[in-house]
Amino acid sequence: MVGHRGTASPELNLGIIGLGGGASQMIPAFLKHPHIRIQAAADVDGDLLETFRHAFPQGETYRDAADLCQRANVDAVYIATPNQFHTEQAVLALENRKHVLVEKPMTLTLDDADRMIRVADRHGMQLAVNVKHSFEPRIQKIRDFVRSGELGRLRMLNTWYFNDWLYSPRTAEELNPELGGGVPWRQGPHQMDILRTIAGGLVRSVRAMTGVWDEKRPVAGSYASFLEFEDGVVATAVYSGHDHFNSKTFTYQVDEGLSWTAPAHAKARQALRQAGSAEAETALKKARRFRGVSEASGPSAPWILWGPLIVSFDQGDVRLTPNGVLVYGEEEVREIEISDETDGRDGIIHQFYDAVTTGKRPANDGRWGKATLEVLLALFQSGTERKEIVLSHQTATLD
Repeated sequence: MVGHRGTASPELNLGIIGLGGGASQMIPAFLKHPHIRIQAAADVDGDLLETFRHAFPQGETYRDAADLCQRANVDAVYIATPNQFHTEQAVLALENRKHVLVEKPMTLTLDDADRMIRVADRHGMQLAVNVKHSFEPRIQKIRDFVRSGELGRLRMLNTWYFNDWLYSPRTAEELNPELGGGVPWRQGPHQMDILRTIAGGLVRSVRAMTGVWDEKRPVAGSYASFLEFEDGVVATAVYSGHDHFNSKTFTYQVDEGLSWTAPAHAKARQALRQAGSAEAETALKKARRFRGVSEASGPSAPWILWGPLIVSFDQGDVRLTPNGVLVYGEEEVREIEISDETDGRDGIIHQFYDAVTTGKRPANDGRWGKATLEVLLALFQSGTERKEIVLSHQTATLD
């Protein structure tokens, strides 16, 4: 159970299932929280468990997630395994009375999402989804504009993201559409969750196309989508992971492709050709996994700054900048600076901690995660059927 160690606030003892790239991004943020203690980890890779033992000598390690979930000294688990394992591992943890923070997407089908939610409800456990970028201070600031009405009514949101996802080192699962591989499954949750958070959550319908352009990488490497919300707000979300243009150009006002020495585009493709085999690619991917407490705290810039997001109100437009948000109002253009001392990981961990220790529903609970999952499934369905898909499992943003 959540206990005390001479402080006014209860401590949360955490177990981690899966020590891959997701965990390497989150562990430094968990360590920053004053009342969270990492107690255990489970992974099928013995080398990763050995690395964990060096980083956390007091921690326990397991090859089987079931063994971790049975430990009395673990109050909650963070699940960062491949997508196809999320449901069974979350249910296992919840059945053992552990609170769960699961990586996005929470699962791959609505039925599995319902199963996870039912088990959490039955045992009175918190189930939350790690949609950390929706908790970024810049995104929360734009949501504040929506709530306050300072810029009038929200009308439209547009977000573009172009990068090298498809040609960065990938595991077999990430290149298998049946296992939740490809850009819509792996990156779509970020964009769709951000749009839902800002616009109030209630997507009415989706029209989209996904693209499988490279037979050697047989998963969707792109999508283009149009979302309509129940109140008439509209949004577009575009993503390409094909490693030509990089949309950071828009945010940072620098064209990385213009260089007299070596062009910045297509670097991932070149590295992949040099790797030469699936085994070498897997080795490159493994190098990004958990490396202990000395692991860097994440990318040099938040994910949200790697592509433009422009939000339109009756009385102005807002876009992201490296320093904060830029407001194009009717009388002036002003930049609101936002500190980078905290990011979305900090926000989501604090909310999860509060949910566990107070019983308060988190904004990113299972029903919210299911609603974002419904949008992702609609991307594929709309592209296949070439028609608008009307949604029926949406939930409102919890401010």
